[in-house]
Amino acid sequence: MKKEVSEFPFVSILIPSRNEEENLPACLESIAKLNYPKDKLQIILGNDSSTDETEVLLKAFSDQNDHVKLVQIQEGDSTKTNGKANALSQMAKYANGKVLLFTDADCHLPQNWVRSMVMAYQNTQAGIVTGITHVKSDSVFGKMQGMDWWLTLGMVKVMSDLGFSVTSMGNNMLISKEAYLSVGGFEGIPFSLTEDFEIARNIQSKGYKVLQQVSKDNLIKTKPQKSYLGLLQQRKRWMSGAMALPLYWRLILAIQVFFFPSIILLVFLHPLLGFSLWFTKVLTQGVFIYTFAIKPGVKLAVLDLFLFEIYYMITSWSTILYYFWPAKTNWKGRKY
Repeated sequence: MKKEVSEFPFVSILIPSRNEEENLPACLESIAKLNYPKDKLQIILGNDSSTDETEVLLKAFSDQNDHVKLVQIQEGDSTKTNGKANALSQMAKYANGKVLLFTDADCHLPQNWVRSMVMAYQNTQAGIVTGITHVKSDSVFGKMQGMDWWLTLGMVKVMSDLGFSVTSMGNNMLISKEAYLSVGGFEGIPFSLTEDFEIARNIQSKGYKVLQQVSKDNLIKTKPQKSYLGLLQQRKRWMSGAMALPLYWRLILAIQVFFFPSIILLVFLHPLLGFSLWFTKVLTQGVFIYTFAIKPGVKLAVLDLFLFEIYYMITSWSTILYYFWPAKTNWKGRKY
């Protein structure tokens, strides 16, 4: 890969916010430190009907920086687009960039994030480039969520390298303006609670390449869910996107989930064989997560890799039960 971008295309970064006063200071601080020519950079901040101090923080940052634009998001039709897709579709109308970069208000961006994502785009001409995201936390619950992300993103990377990429992560995503317009933007795709997955799927169907880029320079740090209920609500939303994945993806997910009742039964019937197979799975899984996290420079605690198996067993089945529970999905105060 090239060591530097071949040229500096004009870039628009879109960051929607809804009641993010707690997270915005760190996010905006990281934006101010981005290592990219400001005359080639446009920051579009969206205030999505916030009821806390989010608008005040966004306006202050916008007033202090000429290359930053604040957009007040108008409520959309919730039967056609979810809240975030509605916000992004309105913000994208102001985007002048050749490439669009997307992240969230609870994310902290590395200095070379824009350069790294643009370089990957220039080297491959992909319609979508997805970076890597690390859930950073000192709590055991937060660390387990981080392990979950490493496992999922690792599998996505492997499948992408094999030519089976079908998704993207909306908190660390580049879309070329050409690819974005080819599907009519976020307002042009079918309704989905996982708008990042849906737009990636539609762009790929147009023949554009989707690239998963793993690099220290595009490693974004985000925060974990604070409560188990919040985690289940997040996962219920993700499950709605997973159910639209191709059959081979759903089979992979099903094997992961049904491994646990199968291995527990085997342990009961043939303890030595059951525990041996279970240990082999945990060891293989741990090595995979550990080596994948090392690539962008994150070193994980070995003990956490073993604790993760307990967390994963409980969470995977809790997610299944919660997904089929007859209740609406609560997302940022909106119910779907």
